[in-house]
Formats: sequence, structure tokens, C-alpha cells
Amino acid sequence: MSLIGLYCENNELLLAIETAFNIARLKNTNSGTCEIYPLQNLSMLTEVWIIQQEQISFLILSCKTIDKTFAIAETLWEKNPALSIICVVEYPEEVFAALPHPFFHVVREFSLEQDLGAVLCKIERTGSLLPRWCSFQGKNELIRIRLKEILYLESNRHEIMIHIQNYTDQTSYLTMETLAQCEEKLRAFGFARIHKSYLVNLYHVAKLGKEYLTLDCGKRLYISRYRYTDIKLQFENYIRHLDFL
Repeated sequence: MSLIGLYCENNELLLAIETAFNIARLKNTNSGTCEIYPLQNLSMLTEVWIIQQEQISFLILSCKTIDKTFAIAETLWEKNPALSIICVVEYPEEVFAALPHPFFHVVREFSLEQDLGAVLCKIERTGSLLPRWCSFQGKNELIRIRLKEILYLESNRHEIMIHIQNYTDQTSYLTMETLAQCEEKLRAFGFARIHKSYLVNLYHVAKLGKEYLTLDCGKRLYISRYRYTDIKLQFENYIRHLDFL
């Protein structure tokens, strides 16, 4: 089961969000595997991840003021760019104020059921709550890694390193597979070969230039000149498929 965290500082609104979400979920027959998980405090995000062994990918967030909501959202997103935040706003003009911020969706208090239904439809289209893993052959063992956590794969002196970023830190794994084998395995999941030495997860690309790209962790990787046109097209198609606001 996939979890959507809910942090709301107004108890009455919290109950309204839970009720609207459950109604929207019943109407959306393909969303039966996702549940609301109320959080008493934001530190529970870490606790839930440890207990469930499953990162909460989405958080519905509502604080006492919209400024506080925005500030907390920015802080959480900087610590974990993989976390998609669904912001709850009270007034129509706050929808526009939310646009420059890293929100997956904006939910209006006066239209909870309709907006949460739209959120569930968008989640269904992007497949963002589907648990996707991939196994790689290590030196003496099989390594199982969540696709969303992989930043990029690097070929260095015939060694293939898988660089990942999870909820707590960044680390790397050595695989005995070739980069070509990994590319074949990961191509369908939004990975692109940008250089003879790099296979990148497009999910983590923050900036794309002609000579290099920048990942959301700040890492810069060089792009082969002859690959740029294809990579740009792949990235544009990937963004279009995600259908983010």
C-alpha cells in the first residue's frame, strides 16, 4: 500500500481533507492502493519511512498561515527533492502565489473533493505512487534499488557505480553489469545515456545545457556533443509525460 502523508494544523480542516480524500478515492477506482497517513508532526516523515520501509512520496500540507506552509514546503523539498507536496490554500489568489513553489498540486479548501480527485487522477497518470525497483548484480550479491532513488550510473575504469540519493543520504553501489546492460534495463524508466560514461535518471535533472546537465543534488555531468539533440528531446518528452504543473 502507498502512503500519502497529511500534516494539517487545523483539526477541523484535517478531518475535512480526510473525508474528501476518501470520497475522491472511492470515485477513482484505480486509486485503491493509496491511503492517507495523518502526521502529528513533520518529523514523523522519517519515522514512517523507517517503520514502513517505504518512503512517503506525497505530502498534503496545510499550516496556520500560507507563508508558513510555503516556508515548510521549501525546507522539506530542499532536504528531499523526491517529495511531492500537495499544498492546501484557502483563497483563490493563493493558488497563483503557490505557482513559483515546488508543489505537485494545489488543493483549494472550498473545493477539496474535486481537487483531491484531480490529484488522484494525476498520480494515476504519472504512476508516481507505483513502487518501482530494479535489481543489479553486485560482486557477490544481488542489489535491489528503488528506481526513483538512482541519480546516475557512472563507468570509471571499467567499474560501474550506481549513485543513489535516498531519504537520508547519498551513497554508491558497485555492479558487475556493463553500462550498456544497465541502459537496456533502465531505458523504459526515464534513464538517458548522456555520455559514454554516464547514464542519468531524468527524474533528477534540474537543468539541461548543451555541454552539461545539473542534477537536483547539485552534481554536474558532461553531455557528449553529438548526443545533445536526442537527450533534449528525451528530456522534453519525459517532462511532458510527467504532466507536472
